[in-house]
Amino acid sequence: MKKRFFAPFVALAASGALILGGVAPANAAQPLATSTYSVQAAKPTPDNVTISKIKTVKANKKSKKATVKPVVKSSGKVKVTSKKITVKQGKKTIVKNKDSASLKAGKYTVTTTAKYKTWSNKTTTKNVKTKKLVSDGTKPVKMNCKVAKIEPQYFEGFFIDLLHLECTGDFDGTYTARAGYVWDIDENWPIAGDMIWGESFPEEPYIRSVLGLKFTTTVYPLEKNVYKTTVTKKSTTSKIWSKEKSKSLKQTLVVKK
Repeated sequence: MKKRFFAPFVALAASGALILGGVAPANAAQPLATSTYSVQAAKPTPDNVTISKIKTVKANKKSKKATVKPVVKSSGKVKVTSKKITVKQGKKTIVKNKDSASLKAGKYTVTTTAKYKTWSNKTTTKNVKTKKLVSDGTKPVKMNCKVAKIEPQYFEGFFIDLLHLECTGDFDGTYTARAGYVWDIDENWPIAGDMIWGESFPEEPYIRSVLGLKFTTTVYPLEKNVYKTTVTKKSTTSKIWSKEKSKSLKQTLVVKK
């Protein structure tokens, strides 16, 4: 039996001797015809750097010179970091480690050098936590509660058990709350066991003052927002670079008039 408006308890709540309500969380269809086929996976492009010979060139009629540049191509997971040429005429070095060379008609020895790096992809996966608001006190939350502690109290001739409740649900941690269980009722209320609930418990379930007793009810978490933390896996891919490598090609080049 519940008693909703009982003067001594109103005074009790007003005096602060009995605080009820929530407090901050502690922590047969026909088969379809099907067909099968196979697809051959494309072969990956090989990691490669190719240096080609510079073709015979003619000197410009006005400048009497021809500009030559290194011919370097790459494929696959390769990055060319440098491509240079060194040009010799006989024993004399005309150009050393340059991007290009301007040469007069003649016969030269050209060395093309390419520097490059290769890479591989590395995928790492980590757990990402996301905290979502379940209720800010305006939305009811289903909770499984139990009587975790009983604190006997005496107030103005009434024996009251202050029930400390611990509630869990689809949210983080434990939501703690309080309720009152009245043992002594006056002659107008001969049946003992009236419950006193705060605004957090709109269903006002009828329970007994029994340590460890469990019950399920709806709760408005008025004192503190309750959250639900979810964990998802996030993958990121990054390039792992090799040390710098080098490749060279030596050739004879003729610059014609």
